Amino acid sequence: MTNKKTVLVFLIVMVSFLFIPINTEAAENVESVPLDNIFKVPQGANSYVDGNNVIITDKKTGQIGSVFSSETNKMDLSKNFTAEMYINIDGVGDGVAFVMHNDPDKTSKFSGLTGQGLSIYASNYQYVNHNLVLGPSQLKKSFAIEFDTYHNGDGYDKGIDGNSGRGHIAYTFPDSGDTYEGSNGTLTSVNHSGLQLPSFQIGDGQWRLLKIQWKTWDSANKGQLTYQYGDLDPVTATISRDTFGTDSVFWGFNGSTGAATEKAIVSFKSVPGLVNYTDNLTFTNANGDKIQSTTQNSEITVDYNGEFTGGKQNMMQPTYTFSLAPYQKYQYGTFKLNGVSVTPTYTNNELSIPLSKDLTVEDGKVNIQFKVKDIAVSQDTDLTLTAHVKAQNFLSDNDYTYKLNYDKEAPTGTGKLTFIDADDAKAIENATDYRSFLSEYQDNYSAKDNIKVELKAGQDISTLVKTVGPSSFQLTLTDEKGNARDVTVPLFIQNKDVVKSSQYIIYGKDFSVDSKEYPTTDAALRSLILEKTELKLWQYDDVSVTAMNNTQLDLSIDKLPQTSDSAPGGVYVATASYGSGTAKVDKPINVTVIPSIAPVTIQFVDENNQPIVDEITFDSTVAESIDLTQNAQVLEKLKAVEALNYVLDTPPTDEQNLLVVPEGVTRKYTFKGTLFIQSAPNTINFGDQNVSAFDKTYANPEYDHDLIIWDNRQTLGTWKITLKQSQDFSIPDDPSQKLPDVLSYQTAGEEKMISTDAQEVFSSKHQSSGKYDISQETWGPEKQGLRLNVPVGSVKQIGKYETTLTWQIEEAY
Repeated sequence: MTNKKTVLVFLIVMVSFLFIPINTEAAENVESVPLDNIFKVPQGANSYVDGNNVIITDKKTGQIGSVFSSETNKMDLSKNFTAEMYINIDGVGDGVAFVMHNDPDKTSKFSGLTGQGLSIYASNYQYVNHNLVLGPSQLKKSFAIEFDTYHNGDGYDKGIDGNSGRGHIAYTFPDSGDTYEGSNGTLTSVNHSGLQLPSFQIGDGQWRLLKIQWKTWDSANKGQLTYQYGDLDPVTATISRDTFGTDSVFWGFNGSTGAATEKAIVSFKSVPGLVNYTDNLTFTNANGDKIQSTTQNSEITVDYNGEFTGGKQNMMQPTYTFSLAPYQKYQYGTFKLNGVSVTPTYTNNELSIPLSKDLTVEDGKVNIQFKVKDIAVSQDTDLTLTAHVKAQNFLSDNDYTYKLNYDKEAPTGTGKLTFIDADDAKAIENATDYRSFLSEYQDNYSAKDNIKVELKAGQDISTLVKTVGPSSFQLTLTDEKGNARDVTVPLFIQNKDVVKSSQYIIYGKDFSVDSKEYPTTDAALRSLILEKTELKLWQYDDVSVTAMNNTQLDLSIDKLPQTSDSAPGGVYVATASYGSGTAKVDKPINVTVIPSIAPVTIQFVDENNQPIVDEITFDSTVAESIDLTQNAQVLEKLKAVEALNYVLDTPPTDEQNLLVVPEGVTRKYTFKGTLFIQSAPNTINFGDQNVSAFDKTYANPEYDHDLIIWDNRQTLGTWKITLKQSQDFSIPDDPSQKLPDVLSYQTAGEEKMISTDAQEVFSSKHQSSGKYDISQETWGPEKQGLRLNVPVGSVKQIGKYETTLTWQIEEAY
């Protein structure tokens, strides 16, 4: 209270009251708990209990209302608690107040101011020994929340907004001098804390819920009372412990009327301290995560937990009812009570289960779980589930809401530039995780792990990766709700002709130029390089490739032949470059200068790749095709080799179409050595012989050619000579005259009779290559060779006898 030393004189000219008629129907009862033995009405008050309702004041003038808790139902401020009560005020004079106090006298014999005093405020003050003492009418050691239906603008409501006659709500401390303003011992106004000016008429005859939550004393002996009336914002009042001087306080309602009237009724959902019950409800998704929002077609687990923590009474026979939102559907078979599957009553989208027992401190916990799923939602929607708890001595209705976000947006993403080797379609088609082709991707609701990333169907990947340079393909991103979006992934197709740095890419092909066409100026040479190499330049980052003009490239040609009419043949390197520092890229280009004339070398070798005759070399025009079968030098050499008793084994594969290349060409003719009879006698003549009376042997015939064997094979092996005669010796003019079994061949070990069957007459024992003359080496009278044995009496007729001999050589194995 403000202590003013000057004397304030109030001139009261006229006090008038404006009566505002309010047309309201009789208030219907709300669901509430019985109040037996909970309240008492003190002597002198106009209040009374009617069933489950407390009538604070009837619609009469000059009323003072007061109803307080009984001694056994006082509030215990050392503990946290909550309470809910309905207030219904029908009229505009003058209001009611919820009070907490330690004024025992007022609980037995009540007195208080009517009208604006609301039966709680003081009207006078005085100083006793310099201490402010309020008048006797106030509720002592008290805290009050006033619901004032009439604006006393010239009285206790002075200085606050009239709110167009709709009333106001505020909290005060009626026994504190700081609550008032006054002068000369008269209190002239009340200081209102937590002032609220509702948009509705407080005295409109409608039931509204007052919620109260008490948080007990902190270390500074301060407690907090939070209250909320109807849809107004909550208000928190801090209360000092010395306000009441005790932790056990009376509580109840006061009210008053003056010239205007009203009927004020209070009904209780939960009585403070009677039943202390706390509950909460959470929503969890399929992963077990608690949620405040989800998307359509989601199954949600409702997890309700309640606990009775004490009070004046046990919580009697509670029933739990859950009202589902219109778009929620209960999933049958999922309801559990304290972990046990049970079947609730399910009617009109409400689930209900009775507990069939009292909750006590020893057995006071309740857990209920069930599942719901949204249905027929096509836009963002708040889904509100209401948990109703109804016991014989406790009522509770709490709304729990989660937001259903209708997901109609497809995921978004950005493709990451990826380098792919030319023609490597499998790098894309056979990828196991397409997320690696994205630099980032997300969805407004689905987690990354739940976004499906797939190769878009119908793409010709083989064609997309065929040509060197920028390309792209598409991925399809699909969220949990089936929303899909295509994302383009940039590619760069590379091959051996591509080089890159951290920022730049150069493509260029090696090329060749005929020495006769080599440029004669540097400018022409640079133009030739740009044309032949197909040089291209790009700049790139993580998500894109940008083409640049290849004329921006630096071309280094200092290692190429000097420009002239004819450059020497060879392979030279030019370099195309761009950028600087670590971003610089260099592309070496091989430039092949092709000479006009190139040597052609033809070799003639045996099976050991050893030359048989000297090779030949001649010059020819580059790119010309030569037919070696028509080349005179080659033909002459072939004859020379054949003359050395070699047989052609393998000619060059391109013998008839030998292409002359700049570096020249070398080809070989490969021959095999042979085993054959180089010469043999055409005639063997035993001469003219006289018929003898004795057996006669002739061992030294004459012959016109030696019997010579030639062997120059790669691997020398043994061989043998066989001999046979065509028929017995006979006279040509008289074939009937024969000399059978007269011709033989003397070998090193025996004499073999020659007949029409081939007989082995000689086998090789030497290992040297070349010619072997059997006749010179082995034939003679005292050696080996042919023998003519003429028995006595075998010659019937004198004449010239002849036969034909066949010599044959064979490899001996």
